[in-house]
Amino acid sequence: MTTELKINPLPAETPEIGRWLWALAEVRQRTLRLVANIDQRLLDWRGSDGAENSVGSLLYHIALVEMSWLYLDLLQQEFPPEVNNLFPFPMADEAGKVSHVPGVTLQEHLHRLATTREIALSRFQQMTPDEWHRLRPPANDQPYETTPEWAVFHLIEHEAGHAFQISSLKARWQRLDP
Repeated sequence: MTTELKINPLPAETPEIGRWLWALAEVRQRTLRLVANIDQRLLDWRGSDGAENSVGSLLYHIALVEMSWLYLDLLQQEFPPEVNNLFPFPMADEAGKVSHVPGVTLQEHLHRLATTREIALSRFQQMTPDEWHRLRPPANDQPYETTPEWAVFHLIEHEAGHAFQISSLKARWQRLDP
């Protein structure tokens, strides 16, 4: 049987936007495959020296960054209460590192990822080409302007990088705890 390697745009105002959203969905599928059926010990493990981001913290961070780009940078508004309630931990700890979120179950992480992705897709899918390409002025004293197109590119890149970290943590965990 031959596997078809092609892009199937998600529903959106234009096929171009749909292709970017497909890529966003594809990188999420990779992340979900990596974390399928992992146990709580691995979710909370911070590497052999205890100084790394745990898988759970990375999953939390992926969802929070997605909402941050959508609301703070693109929509230029604070999180609505239903989004804010998904994030009881801050983005970073006092040292500026990704917050450690111990004890959060895989199901809770998967629910958060699904919910935030549904919110993001619903907003991106409704954007017109003009909205998709329009630069947003700096928000919250940030030294940059951005378009939704670039933000989605960045979210793909961001999640792919963290998927690699998750893969690395998983491989090292399996060598230590066969």
